[in-house]
Amino acid sequence: MAASLPRGLQALLTPRSIAVIGASDHIHKIGGRPIHYMQQHGYRGTLYPINPQRDKIQGLRSYASLDALPEAPELAIVVVAGDAAVQAVADCARLGVAAAIVIASGFGEAGEEGRRQQQKMVDIARAGDLRMVGPNSQGLANFGSGAIASFSTMFIEVPPQDGPVAVISQSGGMGAMVYGLLRHQGIGVRHMHATGNQADVTVSDLALAVAHDDDVRLMLLYLETL
Repeated sequence: MAASLPRGLQALLTPRSIAVIGASDHIHKIGGRPIHYMQQHGYRGTLYPINPQRDKIQGLRSYASLDALPEAPELAIVVVAGDAAVQAVADCARLGVAAAIVIASGFGEAGEEGRRQQQKMVDIARAGDLRMVGPNSQGLANFGSGAIASFSTMFIEVPPQDGPVAVISQSGGMGAMVYGLLRHQGIGVRHMHATGNQADVTVSDLALAVAHDDDVRLMLLYLETL
């Protein structure tokens, strides 16, 4: 991945450190799958599980909060919901985190109050120079770097294999379906990214970033809006 990418997009695709806010010790829970995937598939950066109720998660030291970390991570995965998700984005922006993926739903897709909360997150992120994927995102996965910041169950059903294809989708379900079809044909997939509500980062943003990856030969895009 080219180093000339803007800091936030670089952190989304090849982060050197990742915090999981709302981390779980259970590998089949949303807060547990990204940690499990990255430990299984060769992520070489630093993982920081954040959960004030546990000292260890999946063999890793767990921290009570972002403020308790020894450094500001490049990427944060936000699994906590509602006001806690908004506060997590604010904490990321305050501490200088480059990018965040908001897994939590119940925002722009869930009515007027949800749209208001989503806009509040966007305003906080932009004021803090934080790039944000989501909310309501299944997450991003780069099998080239092992940065699998996603909770998709498809990676359990169909084992990943690095390859020349990138799938970038607004819909997590559609992206997973295309991934599954490709893998069943024996075709390797390097990137599988789902943008969710696209409050900030869009499919187009990620397509331009993935285009810097010299090992990608084909990009498949699923867009619900232009």
